[in-house]
Amino acid sequence: MNFTNQDAIQHIPQLQNIACELGSLGVIEVSGEDSHKLLQGQLTCDMNLIDDTQASLGGLCSVKGRLHSVFYIMKFEQSYLLLLPKDNLSHVLETLTKYAAFFQVELTDASIDYELWGHTQKAPGNHSAELEVLSVTNHGGIYDLHLNSLFNASILISRKERASELVSMLAGTTLADKNAWDYIELQAHIPMFSQSSIEKHLPHSVGLHQIGGVSFDKGCYTGQEIVARMHYRGKLKTHAVLVASDSEVEFQELDKVYNDDDKKAGELIRTTIFDHKTYALISLNDSALEESLKIGDDKVPATLLK
Repeated sequence: MNFTNQDAIQHIPQLQNIACELGSLGVIEVSGEDSHKLLQGQLTCDMNLIDDTQASLGGLCSVKGRLHSVFYIMKFEQSYLLLLPKDNLSHVLETLTKYAAFFQVELTDASIDYELWGHTQKAPGNHSAELEVLSVTNHGGIYDLHLNSLFNASILISRKERASELVSMLAGTTLADKNAWDYIELQAHIPMFSQSSIEKHLPHSVGLHQIGGVSFDKGCYTGQEIVARMHYRGKLKTHAVLVASDSEVEFQELDKVYNDDDKKAGELIRTTIFDHKTYALISLNDSALEESLKIGDDKVPATLLK
């Protein structure tokens, strides 16, 4: 799905050849001969599609179909890595561990063992912000997880002992802050959220199915019945959309979104401040797509990015 908008295109020049240390992301390492089987029965994505050259976004749901977290998942050597916000990590690790008792698998918080950087190269000029198949390239132990072509953005991952080699690959780039990387992820509609939003969202309401993070063909996983029912019965009346405010505002996750009549029309998924504006991925009722939107208790005006 193509999420390209003029705001993103205008920011391409300043977001080329940048690097950002992703210290806010943690790593859960899943290893052992049953790791694939465990994850296939728990995650929204299809583990059969993940190999040495392809990664995915995915989610972990409760039995009621509510998301514990959203993450990147990839193969790294003989293990699987889940890359997710650090403040969600212990909860996700504890939740997965409950299901791991009957599997030959080891689940660990391996955040201190890995180096993670976001970076961009010169954009190819095709102006596509859609999240493509997440391709993976192994540069001799330094893995490149490619996100999309609009900003030519990737996440570089290595074991901590190879950190100096990873950083040397970033020579010639400009160091950027986390907000710049958050903006890039927001433009790709990646719905990463923090601890405050655990079990508050359905996969559909954050748009996870629109970016390849939900498989409707893989079979059963925890929460699958609820997720599938929403999909096949067409009951979904909300979608994830990107909005911007012309001022710098400290929005919070789950802030309410209001329509013309000051009635709730959605809620905020994630947000960042970048280039003197505030951007937010929101879950919005379809009926409010053509209305004037306001966010939070102060009802700050926000514009849908098209």
